Amino acid sequence: MQASPLERRREIAALVRSSGRVQAAELSTRFSVNAETIRRDLSMLEAAGDLRRVHGGAVARATLADEGRVSDRIGERREEKLAIARAAAAEIPPFGAIFIEAGSTTGHLAQLLPDRGDLLIVTNALQIALALTDLGHSTVMTIGGRVRPASYAEVDTWALERLAALRFDVAFVGANAVDLAWGLSTPDPAEAAVKTAILASAQKSVLMTDASKFGLQAACRYASIEDIDLVVTDAGLDPATAEEIRGLGPKVRLAGL
Repeated sequence: MQASPLERRREIAALVRSSGRVQAAELSTRFSVNAETIRRDLSMLEAAGDLRRVHGGAVARATLADEGRVSDRIGERREEKLAIARAAAAEIPPFGAIFIEAGSTTGHLAQLLPDRGDLLIVTNALQIALALTDLGHSTVMTIGGRVRPASYAEVDTWALERLAALRFDVAFVGANAVDLAWGLSTPDPAEAAVKTAILASAQKSVLMTDASKFGLQAACRYASIEDIDLVVTDAGLDPATAEEIRGLGPKVRLAGL
């Protein structure tokens, strides 16, 4: 017996909550209804706040990202973050200036940077600056500012004024949350302002983030996914999401463990 429209929509909502994503074609087969009926169901569920429609189906509504302290996060998903750092390191230019943003994933990049005197490395993270200084002869600079305890990131007026006077060949940035509709976001407004300034100062932007950050939102939006040139993440990223990102403009590189 075919489910009623109300029962069908309830089941679709439950499927999205449990799996995070549904495909319209699969739903059409599952419930023995045509594609137009499924599109109507998804539109009604989106209007009710039960899901978000995407090309070919729907995904769960994004949940709010929990920041946590970077000292705690550095060990989470360590293998994935190391693989992402190795894949992102290919974007280090032969000479010039790069920026490494404070973060648990970008922090792994410091151990992979070449020991070169012709490379200027700028960061807003004290622990990254210290690690780079200990490693070799590259010129290392921080942008100054108030240091946030949660992220060790330098923020506020001093940081913004310094960034306005700098240009980078490549900026390696992280993210607390990435949602294709809401964009890149972070819980703290001061850090969001610095992140926006970093991207504005970069000729090329490389987003380094593990797959768990996709589908999340935080309070302060600082960029759209279209503002990023290359997304480097792990193989846990849903293939359909990767294709959506490519459709918006950025390249996507999946790091192997």
